[in-house]
Formats: sequence, structure tokens, C-alpha cells
Amino acid sequence: MKYILSFFLGLVLITANAQNYIDIVRFSYANTPLNSFENTSEQTKVEEFGLNLTFPVVLNEKTIILTGLSADKSRLKLDPDFPDHTALNKVRLQIGLNQVYSEKWTGTYALLPSISSDFTAITKEDLQLGLLSLFTYKKNENLKYKFGFYANTEKYGPLFVPLLGLYYLSPNHKFESTLMLPGQADFNYQLAKKTALGMNFDGLTSSFNLHESIYTPRGQYVVRSSNELYTYLQFQLGKSLYAKTKVGYSISRTYKVYNNDDKVDLSLSSLYFGDDRTQLNTNFEKGAIFKVELLYRVHFK
Repeated sequence: MKYILSFFLGLVLITANAQNYIDIVRFSYANTPLNSFENTSEQTKVEEFGLNLTFPVVLNEKTIILTGLSADKSRLKLDPDFPDHTALNKVRLQIGLNQVYSEKWTGTYALLPSISSDFTAITKEDLQLGLLSLFTYKKNENLKYKFGFYANTEKYGPLFVPLLGLYYLSPNHKFESTLMLPGQADFNYQLAKKTALGMNFDGLTSSFNLHESIYTPRGQYVVRSSNELYTYLQFQLGKSLYAKTKVGYSISRTYKVYNNDDKVDLSLSSLYFGDDRTQLNTNFEKGAIFKVELLYRVHFK
């Protein structure tokens, strides 16, 4: 979900801000020190890779076709009793439309099909379909409000997330804040011409189909849920190339395994209705996260 929000927040910045830009390419790598499983001496390292490609096609002053591709991979042990690590993968297409209705109002609509699993095979059980609708109200040149919703057919059941956010750029262009609650918040201040200090929060939820039946013949899926707080330094390495070095902490971070027929009635953001599922694996403890991001950013006058 993080990369979806980053993708569409970037498109929001195109439409009438004092500092217009969009990140065409975003690559990230995160690693954690060994995380201990609860009530055991076993440990696991968690590695995460992310790639987001954005291809906006400007038809005219009011209409932009949105296309893109994102890919994520996590590698970790799901249980202290497993000798091997499991790779969890998600590949998602982004197809949509950004429409300017007036000087104040802009709408963004997107279809988000994805394949999410351990990729030991590809079947219809790996397919998910997401929808996003986001409206932007421009208060002035430096402040915009955003609201809408995101929905997806997760493995555990339907997910619906109401979105509320804003974008603010100070008149001197040194302080920038981007909010898209409940999933993302970012604040940064330009310390020097090519260096900025920032802090951001990422709230992530995603699910993956498992083709290998780890616990029972019924088959399982994994739900990744994480709330992560980072501080970072951003460096401009070239005209369009940026790097972020981030140090963070997982406020909560779980990879829970459930049987395929263990579902919820509805998930409203992080609230689950009709949830009587039984978790099959053991959680590992919270811990530090080290992350690096590379961005290829295009600026607009």
C-alpha cells in the first residue's frame, strides 16, 4: 500500500503546486538485525526490496493517463521451526486517470490488479484487485487537501481504507509535509541546497498466497502488517537522482499465517470485523530497521 500511495501522491504534486515533481523510479532496500521469535531463542533476518515505476501520459492540461508497475519482495523465516526462509512477492499494475475539474478540484481514479504469493507457482488464487479514488482540493498554491478511498480483495477478505490527507509546502520551499492517513506521513526540512532531514511513518498491510502447505493440507496465506517510524537524510546526487538513508523502528510488525478458509467479513483499515481466525505461526519481536532508497525525480516548472 505504501507504494500505491507514493505513486498517487506524486501525481497530486504535478497539478498546480509551487514545487512540482514526480518520482519516476523508486527503489528501496531494507534490512533488520536478527529478530528473535517470541518465547524462543530462534531468530530471523528480514530483507525487503521494493521497486516502483511510474509512467504518466499527459494528454492535455486537464487529463493525465496514469500507468505504472510496482514490485515488492520480503524474505524471512515465518516460524522458528522452519529451517528455510520464505520469499513473499507482490507485482502490481497501476492503470488510472488524473482529471482536473477546476482550479480547485482534481480527481484521481485507478484500477490496481496484482499477483501476490510466494511465486513457487502462479494461479488464480494469487490474483488480487484494487481500486482507488482520490479527490484533491487546492486551498492555495502551498496547501492542498485530499480525501478518498482504497479497496482491495485481500486473501483474508475485502479491505476498505478511507483516505484523508494534505500536502503543504512552506513559502520559502524549505519545509514540506505530505499526509495520507492512515497509511503514510512524511515531514522534511531542507538543511542545505542538496540535503534534507526528514521523518516519516509507514503503515503497511498486504497479504500473500502460499502454494506450499506449511502446516496443513488446507493451504495457507500470510498477512503482513507493520507500522514503521523512520528518520532520514535525503541527498541530491544529481539533477534528478536522489538518495535517502533511513533508520527506523517497527512499532508493530507481524507476518501472520492462516489457513485459506480462515477469513474475515470485512477489514476497515486495521479493524477486522467477523475475525475469529487462528494464527498458525509465532511472531517475532519488534526491532530496528535500516533502509536505503534511490529516487529518479522529474521536476516540472
